[in-house]
Amino acid sequence: MAPNRPYVEIADGETILVSSIRAVAVVASAFVLAALLGQVGMSAVGVQSVEALQGDPLLNASVQGLSFVGFLAASAGYIWLRREPDLVHVRSPTLSDAGWALVGVVGILVAALVMGAVVEALSALAEALFGTEITTGQNSIITQGQENPQLFLYMIPVALFLVGPGEELVFRGVVQGLFRRSFGVVPGLVVASGLFGLGHYFAISSGSAWTYILVAGALGMVLGAIYEYTENIVVPAVTHGLWNAGLFALQYYLATTGAQLPA
Repeated sequence: MAPNRPYVEIADGETILVSSIRAVAVVASAFVLAALLGQVGMSAVGVQSVEALQGDPLLNASVQGLSFVGFLAASAGYIWLRREPDLVHVRSPTLSDAGWALVGVVGILVAALVMGAVVEALSALAEALFGTEITTGQNSIITQGQENPQLFLYMIPVALFLVGPGEELVFRGVVQGLFRRSFGVVPGLVVASGLFGLGHYFAISSGSAWTYILVAGALGMVLGAIYEYTENIVVPAVTHGLWNAGLFALQYYLATTGAQLPA
């Protein structure tokens, strides 16, 4: 179903300011709660350092999952404190929603391939102009899983049930909802996707940050568009979870077989 809200509708200055502050506060709260819960999880299992945690893939995935409860708590907490249950569009999923979730996965794949090509072209240009070699940013979980592939398998249910729902409730449900209120559907989607990309800075373990942020932002655009079209947060949450789970399954296959993706 197409959104019945204005594609562009600029609110008054106070609404824009308040909504922007609240959106940033929710994102910041999500990351702070994620870090705190991660520390609580490490302490609960007697792990004193991140390095020690990375040596046990099951514990590592469990702590990662616990940290994403922080995203669920931040979004749910905001909705409860502000008494704004209508901010997030949610309803029982339909067969059509399931189809759109799969369409979203394909859309993310296309966006990732296109942005990958764009990033590669920009990197080549920067190297030609400035002599600086730029390597694509790498997610820390991917780096850790390449050293211990079992982590990829444990991260699949985490992606499906915690990462997808947690990040989508924050960035699409609350943040995009607040910016939609300020600017309308399209600008709200773009701004929320930009914050989504920037938020992935904290997931980078190596390589150039801007390359990873650009790709994540493009994926956020697909998820945001699916959300606005279906008007159901369940759809991008499922799409996001399926995409991440598929990546982990692929990485496990590559790490355990020695196979390589075509250049």
